[in-house]
Amino acid sequence: MSMVYKSKEEFIKNWITKNDVVLDIGFWGQGLKIDNPNWAHKFLIEQAKEVYGLDTDYDPNKIKNTEKYKIGNAENFTFDVKFDVIFAGDLIEHLSNPGLFLQSCVNNLKEGGKILITTPNCFNLFNLAEKLTKEEPTVNNDHACYFNYKTLQALLRKNHFRAVETSFLYSLGMNHKESYKKKILNFVYFILSKFTTKFMETLVVVAQKEVCPVIQPRKVAPGDHEMTVIARHNQD
Repeated sequence: MSMVYKSKEEFIKNWITKNDVVLDIGFWGQGLKIDNPNWAHKFLIEQAKEVYGLDTDYDPNKIKNTEKYKIGNAENFTFDVKFDVIFAGDLIEHLSNPGLFLQSCVNNLKEGGKILITTPNCFNLFNLAEKLTKEEPTVNNDHACYFNYKTLQALLRKNHFRAVETSFLYSLGMNHKESYKKKILNFVYFILSKFTTKFMETLVVVAQKEVCPVIQPRKVAPGDHEMTVIARHNQD
């Protein structure tokens, strides 16, 4: 059953335990400064046993335990430890190859480990409203793709994950200067949220790593190889 999280803090506290070793991918570029009380990485540090980080850039002078942080590519990364949880907050929509990202997550998670994803809901109220008045809704210039829960679940299945929760996030906790139009939409958004989740701004998915089947090599009986070669020759 879908639920609505009021904030990333609530989402993190619901899924991260005191025994978890967590990797936060894109921890530095989450749209908030590190001294902002809504910085998601801070909530992870407060909640988990250990927290590691990966991003394309960060200031090591402002981070404790720098040995647990790397500059790297979310689509191709490796750590010396395996993680209970990988947190990807507002990341996947920025990537050129989301499937490669999920494959790297599979390789770095423990068996049964989970990935926590937040990403814009492509059918949120604000996008639909702008589609009525403009050729295309306003988008972040760095976003490369958008998802609804069906397409994101399909992508996860193709990369050895099983979605265990599909929910929504009410607010990202960011404050922006807003037009009167946006303020009116915010009010409509608030009212609609009391009755349905389908117009929510942010999609939340928790997916568990599936055990990949190990394919055993077939035992070749004497003469099988020779017969296969002859068969292929005859087909040619």
